[in-house]
Amino acid sequence: MEALKLAIIGCGAITEQGHLPAAVSLSDGGLEVVALVDRDVDRALRLAERHGVENSLEDYRLLPGTIDAAIVALPPALHAPVSIELLERGIHVLVEKPMGRDTAECDAMISAAEAGRATLAVGLVRRFQRGACFARELIAGGTLGKIERVDVREGGVFDWPVASAFFLDREAAGGGVLADAGVHALDLLLWWFGDASAVSYADDAFGGVEADCELELELGEGVRGRVELSRTRRMRNTMLIEGERGTLELGAYDDKATLTMKTRGGREIALAGVLRSAADENGAAF
Repeated sequence: MEALKLAIIGCGAITEQGHLPAAVSLSDGGLEVVALVDRDVDRALRLAERHGVENSLEDYRLLPGTIDAAIVALPPALHAPVSIELLERGIHVLVEKPMGRDTAECDAMISAAEAGRATLAVGLVRRFQRGACFARELIAGGTLGKIERVDVREGGVFDWPVASAFFLDREAAGGGVLADAGVHALDLLLWWFGDASAVSYADDAFGGVEADCELELELGEGVRGRVELSRTRRMRNTMLIEGERGTLELGAYDDKATLTMKTRGGREIALAGVLRSAADENGAAF
């Protein structure tokens, strides 16, 4: 089978540290990175030389016609227009989160994928974490009983090695901490519980991008949800799911978990550790 030819558009930190090394590591598995694109073409060239990529371009419109798929890792304001153009050409797209700045942009991207008969995926990677999958199974299976409350606290002093200042521009970024990190937490809540509606929201944006925010939600079947996010202070960085029969606390950025269950006698038993998949050496859940 001929290798899938991939272009990566946007050569910021997420491409340098994540997308590009991962894609290159799959070169023996039917994937070939054939082009890097960035308006700072010297940056694209340096990364291309480091990883053995043939083409480094300043404009995605100069991509060769042989491209099968693209990763769009640009500022959010460019997600929709660039993805739409690629999708309409029949090029499969993995776009970084947030997918778009509003539902209109997202709907237009979906329509372009349908028109071009191309696949559109969004980089909501936390659905693949062991903790997220474990929580989904416990919730769906009723292990925790009826879910009553979900409490999410995530934050730390912002230290992402940005290649530009778009994070500080509401028009370019589409928002602050909620649009950036918050979409991961909100995506998991939607995955676990279905639709959600906002009850209240507050932030410190003052017309700019928010660094701190609090969101109260009502999730499926009357579950109360609270999400607090920060770019200015370290928080506990866990997701707490409370049910009638037990509580699950998950690390937001790792596979640590604590499961507390209520016994018939009214006592509580807690299991804490690192989640492992059945394919791991020990084959144990914790």
